[in-house]
Amino acid sequence: MRGFASLFGRRGVVAAAIAALIVVTVEVVLQLVITSLGTGILLMQGSGSGNVPYLFPASLVNLVLGVLPFAIGVFLSLWLLAPVAAELHIAHVITRALLAVAAGALIVFIVRLLGSLFTNFDESAGYVFGWASGLFSTVSSNAGWAFAQSLYSALTTAINLIPLTVLACVLLWVWLRDHPAKHPVAGLIDEV
Repeated sequence: MRGFASLFGRRGVVAAAIAALIVVTVEVVLQLVITSLGTGILLMQGSGSGNVPYLFPASLVNLVLGVLPFAIGVFLSLWLLAPVAAELHIAHVITRALLAVAAGALIVFIVRLLGSLFTNFDESAGYVFGWASGLFSTVSSNAGWAFAQSLYSALTTAINLIPLTVLACVLLWVWLRDHPAKHPVAGLIDEV
């Protein structure tokens, strides 16, 4: 129990949250701008105006199932695994940012996989075991497609957000150098 308490009693939560918040905020603004531009273009064309109601919900799904889980992974990585500290060299900061990208991609993969496995739930698959049979049927029929789709989504999200995550970590590092912490910050990677 002591190990669990020491894990979540680590310092540096605010710095990690700021870096994750930078990623989420910038990506939300970019998604709003892109969706607004797409809506404007579709409305100017006139013929594609039937697709306009689907643009904002599609962006919202991408934010909820892609960007938010990614930012949670970045936050957890920069808080618990490999925090950014003022005494690091720039190469270490970039390496930790890339580790945060990998953690974010892993969380996106898990969220997308869980969502994809239960897509098209078939509750009429079997009457003997009721919903459990339908659940097994749905998961087994969706497994290959769900894995491939989730992996693709996680990798594309990570590739798209590498520059932004590295920039957020470098900006955090610059700020930490100008505002030194009163306490040491270390993650699991520093204890190995």
